[in-house]
Amino acid sequence: MFDVVGIGQCALDYLGIVDAHPDVNEKTELSDFKVEGGGPTATAMVTLCRFNVPATFIGKVGDDPFGDDIKQGLIAEGVDVSAMVTEPGKASQYAFISVERDTGQRNIFFTRGTVTPLSFEEVQKSLIDSCKILHLDGLMIDTSIKAAKYAKSLGKKVSLDAGTLREGMLELCKYTDYLVTSEKFARSYIGSDDFEGALKRLKELGPEIVCVTLGEKGSIALKDGQIHRQAAYRVPVVDTTGAGDVYHGGFLFGLLKGYNIKKTMRFASFVAALKCRELGGRSGIPQTEECEL
Repeated sequence: MFDVVGIGQCALDYLGIVDAHPDVNEKTELSDFKVEGGGPTATAMVTLCRFNVPATFIGKVGDDPFGDDIKQGLIAEGVDVSAMVTEPGKASQYAFISVERDTGQRNIFFTRGTVTPLSFEEVQKSLIDSCKILHLDGLMIDTSIKAAKYAKSLGKKVSLDAGTLREGMLELCKYTDYLVTSEKFARSYIGSDDFEGALKRLKELGPEIVCVTLGEKGSIALKDGQIHRQAAYRVPVVDTTGAGDVYHGGFLFGLLKGYNIKKTMRFASFVAALKCRELGGRSGIPQTEECEL
């Protein structure tokens, strides 16, 4: 039914541009204010839908206005939300993000809300049964591990957006085919900036492909014993919010299209760069016609 099933976090982002971040007890005016959905896996699913890939998102929200806006934002992008869980009497996650106009640097203030973590029992497993790839962000680690094991038992591919080296993440990596980590994750794992070394050590956990995103320095990956590097595309940067999430969506698209690792990384990098042209984690995600490489 769906090529990709995503399980993970979702939130609502309130974003605005400032000329410069103020000091304590000072104020500044926001411009270009925007409200849109966020969350690693949720935004990756939006990216796939921009490229006409059938995708569904499984997450959890409260029955508050934030939760309604999160769901409606996904629906507007064509993401299936039929298996999302709404928890009565709970508050959904949201964030306030200020972005400096000239530097793109951000301050993020967020609340996790009061929604309880999604349990594996709440996951509609029939969606995993029929998908090609299960994509996770590991933010509900117990459920993520159980879902990955379930998907692997069916012969499905598992993709992981490893942003932070939290408890249980290395266990989850063992059930992952496509492991794409942040620079922060890789550095925490190996204790240095030896990213080639990090790739090789992470590969020992079992993934078929390991990749590390390095922000403006591009990305680096290991597949079949070969190291591959991809430079970041240069664009006028307004906001980097969600760029990593969009990279994951582009990476998944490349894998589904059968691209080799070099073209997959190039496509993901291009898509993530184009996203940065606009405020917010989703507004700048390009359509397919912009991404002919």
